[in-house]
Amino acid sequence: MIRQAACVAATALGMVILSAAVAVAGGLYLGLPCYMLDLSATFSRVPVAMNDATAAVGEALSDMGFSPLEIAVILDGFEEAIDAVQEGLSAFPALLPVPLIGGGIEIGLPLLVIDGLRFTGGFLADSMIRAVADVAGSPIPQPLFDVLIDVDEIALEGSASMDIEFSSWMLSTEAVKRFDLLLLGVTLGGGLDVIHGRVTPILDVDVGPDYASAVSDTLAALHLDEIAWSSFAAHVGIGFEVGFPFLRLYADLRFLMPLSETEFWWGIRIGSFSGLLGFAILF
Repeated sequence: MIRQAACVAATALGMVILSAAVAVAGGLYLGLPCYMLDLSATFSRVPVAMNDATAAVGEALSDMGFSPLEIAVILDGFEEAIDAVQEGLSAFPALLPVPLIGGGIEIGLPLLVIDGLRFTGGFLADSMIRAVADVAGSPIPQPLFDVLIDVDEIALEGSASMDIEFSSWMLSTEAVKRFDLLLLGVTLGGGLDVIHGRVTPILDVDVGPDYASAVSDTLAALHLDEIAWSSFAAHVGIGFEVGFPFLRLYADLRFLMPLSETEFWWGIRIGSFSGLLGFAILF
């Protein structure tokens, strides 16, 4: 669904650009839109998910006839893993930038207060990241992990592989006031933003029929199908242009104020800032 929505958003942006070509345009923008993810609530969910997964493992082992002492010994390793993950998260920043690939167009308006109406957008997917890595000579393995499972304590043998699908897109529209000073330009703007994103872990676990139900219950406790975020927000921002009147380096910073957000289990939220870094071709 995210891919379909992204295609619709890209098509809409393309239609805006094409229709603006016959209008009074103020400029084109090419670069890297960016927004922030706030993971502070997500970090607090990690031990909850891991404890639920551990409980699911313990219940499954109990149903299979393992004694409480045997289960306790097995789950000690899970507890150590939870402590290690929590320690690692304490050093990880709660705000994560998400750069996109895109740009926008500004349509000039003959108004006193507003000089133009700007539309910007960006998109990023795992396939794009892999393509860039291939060109750079550092291909990303697919799947990311492929391991053999061999746990003597419970006579568990099998294999597991994991890969990740990722996609995110952002569309913004804003009214712009422009101030030009020879080789320097300053813009003030305010408008609306729609931001979506999703991470989908692809897990393939082969442990035989005896453990299939236990693995399924454990993965369900991790809520891997709810690593997503969605927000409708308003923003105000300031941008700077440096260079010749027709071609400039451009950067803007926007302060986001969420108006509506979809809350998924992992609690990923949109941060307070977004922006655009790239080139401006002015008409």
